[in-house]
Amino acid sequence: MASLVPRLAPGSVFAERFRVLAYVGQGSMGSVYRAEPLDGGPLLALKLVRLDGVDGRAARRFEREAESGQRIQSPHVARTLASGKLGESLGWLAMEYASGQSLEALVQSQGGLDRETALLVLGQLFGAAAAAHAVGIVHRDLKPDNIRVSDQDGGLGVKVLDFGIAKDFGVSTLSGTTPGLGTPLWTAPEQTREGYQPVASADVWALGLLAFFALSGGVYWRHTSPTASLADLALELLRGEIVSASQRAAELGLPRSLPRGFDTWFARAVNREASLRFTDAAEAWAALEPLLSASPAVGAPPHRVSVAPGIFLTAVIAGVVTMGLAIYWLLQSMRI
Repeated sequence: MASLVPRLAPGSVFAERFRVLAYVGQGSMGSVYRAEPLDGGPLLALKLVRLDGVDGRAARRFEREAESGQRIQSPHVARTLASGKLGESLGWLAMEYASGQSLEALVQSQGGLDRETALLVLGQLFGAAAAAHAVGIVHRDLKPDNIRVSDQDGGLGVKVLDFGIAKDFGVSTLSGTTPGLGTPLWTAPEQTREGYQPVASADVWALGLLAFFALSGGVYWRHTSPTASLADLALELLRGEIVSASQRAAELGLPRSLPRGFDTWFARAVNREASLRFTDAAEAWAALEPLLSASPAVGAPPHRVSVAPGIFLTAVIAGVVTMGLAIYWLLQSMRI
């Protein structure tokens, strides 16, 4: 769908309100540009979205992203500043511009975050998710590429992006939500089921995996190397044993040790039975923050590895993530 969005030339004026500065790339819903208001003001991200899908889902997701970005009160969520439509087929969102690098790039560059950096970054990430949960919104696609980290006054500032598939708790349709929404490596298994209704514990699953990624320097799942088969990864995501975080870090030779007590926290956050997870991001952070603040690390001593763990994620982003929906539909057809 994103490929059908018209390409804007740098220097052009859009909707008589914004000057296009540069093409940024493709978002989950359409093309994204860096732009500036003609009447002055800070830079913003301009997202163009096609709305004329045959089933109306694109239009509904566009409306949800516009609304979510206004309802969530957090400095760590990219705010929606304005929105509109050009005819019936094209929507646009003017959003707070999130500079900096993705969480993926930050973790790759450091081989896992040191304890002080992790406390700062994860605190803001969990705070953003908690603010969404507080107003009844679940993101449903938290992943490293949707988290931007920038330098701010000597520290690091986090912005969570892309609430395009976010949804209110308890909002039901005739058939519930569509299986497969989200990115497989980070998506709670119940989101693959027909009729699933979004609850905050789905984001807790993703946050657990993201905490492991940030602290250890690698993706939790074993079958993410370029040589792993799609079927093996699919089976692992929905049926594979969820071993302790420290055991998996040791298996994968990851460069950072984990906080004392993290295994217990992780086992609750990443539990296939949603009712056994932390209820929401606030509860999950209340349990994780003391571990990051107070306790020494356990496990393998910190060291650098010769092959950057980010290679695994890069391979997945290039191949598996773009085929994510197909994976889940494949799993359903296999009826595993």
